Amino acid sequence: MEIPIKKKRRKRRKYYNWVEEIAKGNTNKFYHSTDWDILKEAVLKRDKYECQFFAGKWNDGKHFPNKIKPVTATMVHHIKPIKERPDLALNINNCISLSFEAHEIIEERHRWAWRKKKKSLTKERW
Repeated sequence: MEIPIKKKRRKRRKYYNWVEEIAKGNTNKFYHSTDWDILKEAVLKRDKYECQFFAGKWNDGKHFPNKIKPVTATMVHHIKPIKERPDLALNINNCISLSFEAHEIIEERHRWAWRKKKKSLTKERW
């Protein structure tokens, strides 16, 4: 049985005021930061790596799971979006553990998953 390898933390190089950075629109910088990695790991540990949506413990009021089932959580979702409330970006109580599928449902990206991309037709050249 293999032991899972923990992700090595980068040394914190610079202090960022995340409220200002997110207000400027630097959300990508935030999601690639050590601060987010530490918070994400803490939230996943708190929820015991279980998807709270499919466990029936949390929903956003619009989306509900079809079936309650145990699913492993791999993502962390901000309950109140950081673009609306940048002051809650690093608040552990504003985050919830979700599986990839549940996160796609909540973010409403699942509707477009079934569409296939059109293949471009190329002219036959002789």
